[in-house]
Amino acid sequence: MIDFNDIPDWWPLCQKHNCQKAAQCLRFQACQQAPKGLNRWTCLLPAAVSGDNCDYFEQAEPERMARGFVTLFKRLGSRDARHDFRMALTDYFHSAGGYDRAKKGLRLLTAADQQWIRQWLADYGYTAEVEFDEYVDKYNFTHLD
Repeated sequence: MIDFNDIPDWWPLCQKHNCQKAAQCLRFQACQQAPKGLNRWTCLLPAAVSGDNCDYFEQAEPERMARGFVTLFKRLGSRDARHDFRMALTDYFHSAGGYDRAKKGLRLLTAADQQWIRQWLADYGYTAEVEFDEYVDKYNFTHLD
């Protein structure tokens, strides 16, 4: 089920009940989870959907996200490897705070984030299996606009 609290307030919902793709559309399904009493939200206008074609359609499928990499960080071994890893991910997450939130699991890691980390580690010569602290299946609203 979609947790409405996960939806960014800038992400448009869709209210088109008669759309043929409504049952598979993340925007429509998310709109159905809006809490009672919510009066304002960014929504698509009816003109956004033309017949069966909608440029805003997003398949309603959860993504396997990772939460945290404290254990992975500890396994890196040398102080230099941990420093280089921390610097690379601080740059990737655009700040030390972003890095810390991701490391502690306060910011979920999308499939793209996980792949980037795995690739960086492989390029660095890390050969062990890359496992994150925890995995959860959630809807990813971060890359959708």
